[in-house]
Amino acid sequence: MSRLCGVHPLQPALLRAPAGGITYPSLREEPVNIVRDDDLVVLGDEELQLYAPVEHEANFQYQEIFEHECYDQFSLSERPTIVDVGANIGLFTVFAKRQWPGASILAFEPVPRTADYLCRNIELHGLTGVRVVREAIGERVEDTSFVHYPNMPGNSTRYPEDKELQVNVVRQRHPDWDVTAQYEPEYLTVPVRRLESYLSGLANIDLMKIDVEGAELEVLRGIADNQWDRIDNMVMEVQDLHGRMAEISELLKARGFRCEIQPSPLVYPEILTYLLLAQRGA
Repeated sequence: MSRLCGVHPLQPALLRAPAGGITYPSLREEPVNIVRDDDLVVLGDEELQLYAPVEHEANFQYQEIFEHECYDQFSLSERPTIVDVGANIGLFTVFAKRQWPGASILAFEPVPRTADYLCRNIELHGLTGVRVVREAIGERVEDTSFVHYPNMPGNSTRYPEDKELQVNVVRQRHPDWDVTAQYEPEYLTVPVRRLESYLSGLANIDLMKIDVEGAELEVLRGIADNQWDRIDNMVMEVQDLHGRMAEISELLKARGFRCEIQPSPLVYPEILTYLLLAQRGA
């Protein structure tokens, strides 16, 4: 297990690699009470401070978002409205507010413990114009089972069967790692809501970022027909299992988006994880 300290299991060994906005209500409905002071980590050359339950995963996300700028591929206005579905502990939220200080951000994170870290990081960096919603987003309003991986919380998912390929690849590449322990699950029940209920009050969405570990189609199907024209740009992480990428791309093209697919820069290629960029028009 010590080999995993500071190195993310999915990462190839050689890579280290207000005014005018929307005013959102309070960040959370309950106080943060499980984030410890010694969970504060320092990330990257710029020494970004962040509260994180697992340091190696926070480093991995930092490299994706801050160093490789995976999600910064669109030209946005000075005060964009951003919807972040799958906000995790808030690295993209921090990045977005640095890039666009006037941004209004609606961030969804259904895992209670992870959402607590998200809220604590928003407070740590003094971010305003951010609303955190502690719900999953899907096609139907329901309560659903959800698998949380405490040692790999960013991989938590409604579809644990999709993790089999990932686990097998990591096990093959790192036979000396205790991969089973890394993916030891906890089982939760989380509320699911359709995105349309949250978009109804937004005149325009400059950027929608989706990172939901296999539930991308459900998120998209929860957007009402009359809301699609409000969305200018989308970026999402997609593991291309079961023809998922083709189905998502066709849905977006039918809604008037031009799609571009890029390999995820930090994930082993045989895990089949990509970034899908979608821009309206053209």
